[in-house]
Amino acid sequence: SGVARGVVRPFSAIAAPQRFSIYRYDPDRMAKPFMQEYTIDLKACGPMILDALIKIKDEVDTTLTFRRSCREGICGSCAMNINGK
Repeated sequence: SGVARGVVRPFSAIAAPQRFSIYRYDPDRMAKPFMQEYTIDLKACGPMILDALIKIKDEVDTTLTFRRSCREGICGSCAMNINGK
C-alpha cells in the first residue's frame, strides 16, 4: 500500500467537508435511538474531533449534547466511541 507506517495525518488534513454520523437519543420522547448526519467544513474548526462536535453543537444543531471537561483526554469525561471502537 502507499501509506507509510507511523505517519499520522492531522484531523484537519482529512477532506474539508466531512460527514459525521452521530448516535442520538431523546429521553423526553422515549423514541428509539437513531443516527443523525451532519456535514461540516473541517477547515473552519479546530484540529480535534471534539472541536468538530462543538462546532456542530454551536452552529448546526443546538440540541446536540455531550459531556466534556478537561478537553485534554486526561479525565475521561469526554470519552466516546468513534467508528465503533
